[in-house]
Amino acid sequence: MGKLCRMAVAVTMTAAIALTAACGSNSDAQADPVVDLAALDVGNQVTTPKFYGKPVDMDQAKLVEAMRLAGYIPLPSQVDPEVKFPAQAMSAVVRTFVDLSSAAIHHRTNADPAVLQAAAPGFMSGFVTSGKSDEKISLSYELENLVLLFTDEQSAAAAAPALARADFDSTPGAQHLTIDKYPAASALVDKSDGGPVRSWYATGRFVILTYLFDSVMAEIKERDLSKLVARVQRSLDVIPPAIAKFPATPLDKLMDIPMDPDGVLARALPTVLADPSQAGVPGIYDRHGGLQVVQGSDEEKLFDEAGVDRVAWKGNYIYRARDAAGAARIVEAHSATSRLFRSVASPPNLPNAKCRKYSGPAFAAISHYCFVSYGRYAAEVSANQLFDAQQRIAAQYAILVNAH
Repeated sequence: MGKLCRMAVAVTMTAAIALTAACGSNSDAQADPVVDLAALDVGNQVTTPKFYGKPVDMDQAKLVEAMRLAGYIPLPSQVDPEVKFPAQAMSAVVRTFVDLSSAAIHHRTNADPAVLQAAAPGFMSGFVTSGKSDEKISLSYELENLVLLFTDEQSAAAAAPALARADFDSTPGAQHLTIDKYPAASALVDKSDGGPVRSWYATGRFVILTYLFDSVMAEIKERDLSKLVARVQRSLDVIPPAIAKFPATPLDKLMDIPMDPDGVLARALPTVLADPSQAGVPGIYDRHGGLQVVQGSDEEKLFDEAGVDRVAWKGNYIYRARDAAGAARIVEAHSATSRLFRSVASPPNLPNAKCRKYSGPAFAAISHYCFVSYGRYAAEVSANQLFDAQQRIAAQYAILVNAH
């Protein structure tokens, strides 16, 4: 098992200290239908919440710090309004990371992880934010920014050019690029027409890795370097002043950060280890960080309407809304049918659950999705078999009820 997977195990499976969770009001709970939990088919899924206390080791603490950082990194659409569509699934699966051998890094550079580790001795943790400029990948350019947090400014300043050197040395045919407004940025472009372009730039305790690829340039075989450089520059214009506001936890206090201060992650059904189609590291985010994970302008509008202030992911999603009406609104929006989604049977004895099946392109797609709300919480589960999705949403509902 790789270290990234071990991190997922650590977040979801370690013994943790029970906390008093933030719950919906009694009036919220009374708005829900009467459901006999004993009549639900939950298979072998867990039906009780798992509350978390403080981190049990430093790697876990660093992951929590990266989740906090997500709330300060601008969304891709805030960097460039054109980049308003969710990233491809393979670009979005890993968000937090504490190791430079993580898929978050090695999917974007061919550099030897051991060389990267040696080049960045002060690295702590990082977060990936990504998006694309068109719904169709063939018509879009992809913009990804990885923000790496270091122990101190000196470590970050030394790491940026060293990481860039390792990147360049592992990229045959690459050429150096100059970002005129940011001469300290170490940037390179691959030999293909659309990029990829990668820029390593130190700012404060952070190193920003900007990665972009233009599918249209690649297709027509006409590279516009000035446009590619301008896109990198936009990231460096917007991200550094935003992350400078991040209140980093003092190193000697990292182990005191509450892992799940509001008990929202505790309510999420853990399936990330059971289903290889669901990749990533479990996490709990504030509203802004949640929009890094659940992307798109429609989601931003929905978050505002529903009053979402927390998003948890543990293989399945939990959204904490303003109230029961907000949670129901999330279920209504996410369960809507369309040309690509049709309604399918909900689980027996759970009348307020909704399920749908995806019938679009199959690559990296999950087939079935089910949704339910309880009080101010909305839940979303997925699986490739309808029966699995039905059992999961039933178990997820039981967890929400049992957490009150």
